Amino acid sequence: MTARLNHFKLVGPVAVIVGLLLLGLAAVLFFGAARLDEEAKVRQETLVKRNVAIWISDMEVVLTSWTIWDEAIDKLNNNFDLSWAERNLGQSIIGTSDVRSLAVIDSNDKIIYAKTADDFANHSFLKQEPSALVAAAKPLIDSVRAREHQPKKSGIPDRISSSKIEVVGNDALLLTASLFQADIGTVVPNTDRAPILVSAIPIAGSLQAFFGERFMLDDAAVEPSEQVKPGRASVDIAAAPHGQVQVLSWQANAPAHDLLRQSLPFAAATLCIFIASCVLAISTSRQALRMLVDAEKHMRHAATHDFLTGLANRTLVSTRFTQLSEQGPLTVVCIDLDGFKAINDRFGHADGDDLLKQVAERLRAGCAAEDVCFRLGGDEFAVMMPKVSEEEAEARCRQLAAVISKPYEVNGTIMAVGASYGMSRVLAEETSPDPVFRRADEALYIAKRLNRGGANPFRGEVDLAASSS
Repeated sequence: MTARLNHFKLVGPVAVIVGLLLLGLAAVLFFGAARLDEEAKVRQETLVKRNVAIWISDMEVVLTSWTIWDEAIDKLNNNFDLSWAERNLGQSIIGTSDVRSLAVIDSNDKIIYAKTADDFANHSFLKQEPSALVAAAKPLIDSVRAREHQPKKSGIPDRISSSKIEVVGNDALLLTASLFQADIGTVVPNTDRAPILVSAIPIAGSLQAFFGERFMLDDAAVEPSEQVKPGRASVDIAAAPHGQVQVLSWQANAPAHDLLRQSLPFAAATLCIFIASCVLAISTSRQALRMLVDAEKHMRHAATHDFLTGLANRTLVSTRFTQLSEQGPLTVVCIDLDGFKAINDRFGHADGDDLLKQVAERLRAGCAAEDVCFRLGGDEFAVMMPKVSEEEAEARCRQLAAVISKPYEVNGTIMAVGASYGMSRVLAEETSPDPVFRRADEALYIAKRLNRGGANPFRGEVDLAASSS
């Protein structure tokens, strides 16, 4: 008995210390894993919110082709022309973009033109009168009106638009209000307030499926904020007709906890398992960190690249511009497809998307390794060409236009589009891509107007004046 007692006195404290160490280690691992998983959840929420905002911004940018336009101010505001509106807004916007319903309101916020795509005539919301669309977009219209008379920069103005996702029954829509503005300034509005374009883009399927698949979210759901279960990640995504906030929620990844639960039983067994658990904890942390870094890389790539073509999107323009302009001479090229609308009208958006993918592949293959290709939206692309002369850049642009203009095979059908481009050299004192892209855009506009499928490199005010004469 005494021997056993002495043995206990010797072993007991060691066992107690080991037990306390095991409990302490378990507590440290548990709370450390909880903190890692919470940080991962917050990071994922931030990236999803940013990606949704980028998607909405891309949709708004597409509409600037129609809303920042001198002729639109003249034909809608100064001298209203219904046939012009039908041809250049109704047929053009619905035929070449994802917009399926639109309305134009005048300076008094009265509807002067409206159109809904035939294939959405029975949509639960879009089958209503145009006034229902305008009423649903009233907060967006008020937001645009509040910013309408803010000071504007010289040259082509920045877009003034506002968007929201609205849930109507089992359907969801992206509603956007965009202010019509003059671009070159050849037309001056004769009223204090310009017309506004109200557009609706139906979101295919349910919101949770659309964004869940887009961002690879686990168990995605759209529900009122008060119904979100604790522990789930969430971001505000939409609004119901009565203003109730709808939240996109999903089961956040918890790699640290998942791996920790597998290791804890072993940590409580023996000192050897205790030591093994320490090693496993280190491995678990590393694996959890790798998983977190991999997930972050994927989300960052999704945020900076076009999901259809894989090319860089507008969010990378400023970063790549700064990097390349610091290395030496830089040429910016804006490319626009000729005849793409006719293909969309005839074959549908699915074949149009397949064609855009092939165009992107040819553009990527036809550029040099150091060039950076972008999809700006719709059928608009851009290329940054570093360390080339103006003559070499123009020759490469002509070669790219020729390659893009060769026939395509899409689902067994031969299709053809042309390519127009405008190019601009970066001046020594320029540190922002905005004026460079503006000049390239203006050159592209002149190229499309003068010789569709050709080129018109921008070389200053003289060229613009010459082209307009």
